[in-house]
Amino acid sequence: MTPHLDLVIYAVHVAFWGTFGLARLLSRSGLPGAANAPAPAPVAERPRAAPFARTLLAIHMVAFGVMYFGLGQAVIPDAVPDWFPGQRLVGGLVIAGGAALMAWAVVYFRSWRFSAKLDQGHQLATGGPFRFVRHPIYLGMDLLALGTALWVPEVIVWAALGLMMLGSELRARAEEKLLEEGFGDAYRSYCGRTRRFIPGIY
Repeated sequence: MTPHLDLVIYAVHVAFWGTFGLARLLSRSGLPGAANAPAPAPVAERPRAAPFARTLLAIHMVAFGVMYFGLGQAVIPDAVPDWFPGQRLVGGLVIAGGAALMAWAVVYFRSWRFSAKLDQGHQLATGGPFRFVRHPIYLGMDLLALGTALWVPEVIVWAALGLMMLGSELRARAEEKLLEEGFGDAYRSYCGRTRRFIPGIY
């Protein structure tokens, strides 16, 4: 390997978060393509919050901390293990897929919040990427961690992937309970035709 070629992974991560940030700006700008879920999407009548929402958010924060610590331990001293030919390309493509999915989700769904809560007027998103999975943003985070673990196959980075997936699962379950309370039969019907993270499987 060319010395320190793996430093490129930091640029890939910057591009991932930059894409997410630009999508958030677009979703709030009112520009074409930044519309709310099309009418007649169900709308929350009163504010609600999921129990332990901040605690569950903290699991994701720890996962990111572990992931970036593991990256530094392997990438900065140029000690990324070679696992299989093309691992960096495959990892980069997985990360790009996660970025595209998250950007699509936040542009489509302007009611999205970092913490699991429903504001009054919050719309139920069932189109865009939400047609395929119920939690495309969490899936995008999992893809970021998976792509990183493929690029930098160190135990600590794979542990971060496990933490990321645990955080996504727990937050998804908490949000599903909250959305069922807020939207009732409309949300139950939506859950009946979609999967949590993997279309047609789970």
